[in-house]
This record gives sequence, C-alpha cells and structure tokens, in this order.
Amino acid sequence: MDMVFLGPVCRPGTEAQAGTAPRQLAKALRRRGHAVLLLERMAPGTRSEASPTVATYQDLADLHARFHSRVRRADLVLVDADVPRVADVSHWATNTAGGLTVFWDRDTPRTLARHALREDPGGMTPELLAGYRLHLCSSGGPVPRQLEREWGVARARVFLPGVDAEHFAPGSGRTRWDLGHLGPLPAERRGLLKQWLLGAARGWPEGRFVLAGMLSAVDDAWPANVARHPAPSPREHAGFLGAQRFTLALSQAEHTPGASLFEAAACGAALICDPWPGLEDVFALGEEVMVARTERDVLRYLLGMPEADRRQLGMRARARVLAEHTVAHRAAQLEQYANEAERGASRMPRCAR
Repeated sequence: MDMVFLGPVCRPGTEAQAGTAPRQLAKALRRRGHAVLLLERMAPGTRSEASPTVATYQDLADLHARFHSRVRRADLVLVDADVPRVADVSHWATNTAGGLTVFWDRDTPRTLARHALREDPGGMTPELLAGYRLHLCSSGGPVPRQLEREWGVARARVFLPGVDAEHFAPGSGRTRWDLGHLGPLPAERRGLLKQWLLGAARGWPEGRFVLAGMLSAVDDAWPANVARHPAPSPREHAGFLGAQRFTLALSQAEHTPGASLFEAAACGAALICDPWPGLEDVFALGEEVMVARTERDVLRYLLGMPEADRRQLGMRARARVLAEHTVAHRAAQLEQYANEAERGASRMPRCAR
C-alpha cells in the first residue's frame, strides 16, 4: 500500500525527531511492506530533507505545488493532529487525496475541550473531521461513538500509544527514588498529582520522590524530599524510570491513557495508576499494575509491597506491552482499520467499545 503521512514540524536534532510517533509508525509500516512517505513542515534552522521516505515543505503553497500528485494517487493519506495549520492542511488533504483519508488525534481530550471552550478558532471543527473517512483517537469508552454521533465523524477507532521496543527496556542502574512521575500532564489532572505524589512525600518524609518534565506544574509548598528533574530525552527514559522503585502513571483524562504509561511499562517499571475506565482492558489490575484511589493507597504500596513482588509486577507489565502495545502492533491495527474502512465494515472492534 502506498501511504503519505503529514506529520509535526521537523525540528533540529535527529534524536528527538527520529522518536516522533509518526516516524515510528511509518517505520513499522515499511517493515510490513508498505511504501510510506512522511511530509514534515520545516522549522527555522532546519535543513531541507529529501529521501525516499521523508520530505520537508515550507508552507501550504509549497506542499500543494510539490506533493499534490503524490497525495492524489496514494492509497492512504494520514494527517497528524499536530501538523502546523492543521485545519488548512486537513481541508487540502481531504479535498486532494484519492484514497483513504485518516486523521490521527493523539490527544483527543484536548481537541474536544478546545472546541467546547472555543479556545482554538483556527483548529479542527466537526465539519473538517467529517471530511475524513477514518479517525484514530486516543480515548476509548464512549468517545469514539460520541465523535461519530455528535461530530459527524465517519468512522472513529481507538488508537492507543505504541512503544518502540528498541528504545525502551529495563534499566540496570541503582535505585535513586521510591516514586516518580514523568510529565507532561494536562492542567486539570495536576491536582491529582499534587494530592498523590506530594501527599505521599509529606506522609513519608524518609522517602525519596521525583517529578520530571513538569517543573512549573506545582507551585505550592514543595516537600524537601521531592526532587525536581528536567524532562529526560527518549533515550534517557529507561535509565530514569529504572532508577525508581515505583512509577506514578496518571491518565490524561477519563478513558485516555498517556504515552508514559506504556513507556514506563516497557521499561519494567512497577506502576501505580489512577482507576480510569478502560484500564482493566489494557493491563491486569493487581497483576500488572496497581490501582490507587488516595495517597494512602500510594503509601501502602511504597511501604508494604515486598521487593520480589514489585519486580514481578513490573516484568508482567512489560510482557503485556511487548505482546500488545508496541508500534508494530499499532501498524497492524492501522492496516485492520484501513481494510475495514475500505470494505465499509460497521462493527467496532471489541477493544474500542
């Protein structure tokens, strides 16, 4: 199958760019025999990139002038929600493409909230989303049906984050912290972070805690036993997570896991999660992840779980990710969804209900 992806801005730094979700998915699809061209908007200071698999463009006019025919003849055209000027690109792509059009929203709660609050007048609208034949959303539960009923989306399917197994593995370093959290996290979820991580830190002054990638997220009294850490690079995630006894993995919203949940699990981290609806379909509760409802639950796991049980918890979560939640699994899932859309199948897969 011939595919064209329109991805986020191409930024300087090969390590950061190679780790973007669209590039990882494109790579996995190529391994399955598909031809995938990734188109990225050039950022200031970025060299133009031209290869059989990646190309850059300067603006929408340049995109149209140079890639109109390629998009027109592609079997599948995917637009990432983080592409610059996403509304304009969506209008152009859905009116240009001759094959299946796909919108990939990796933060569906953000899209729904911005539209409801009218915070993003230049962003996606129900009319633009209705122009796609397949919508990949980050939220499960009732959200896909809501997109179909209320937004006019033709076919909404759950598409959870996938892990590049080559870059996430258990670390071998020494333990530095008892509990850590790796951001980002939406503003409306930060109250839970304060309650659980900072609350547990206050309840156990001898414990060691760390918050990374969200240094401005908590502005109240900061316990002395909570370290502040800059966001590690993707290649540093395994070492950072491996230095924690437990990792606090909070959902992005109801029915919506964050990418860090799967990354931490792939690193063999012992996960403590909030009880969001649908978590039980992703991991076995009490066997692969522990669920907390208050900071007391967090402290109970930190202080009461035997070390052997903690290690087994992390290894079981890693086994589940490798069996079901890698980028390779997402590539196969996209194939399935695309084939269903082409056949006009209407039944939603069990995992998406």
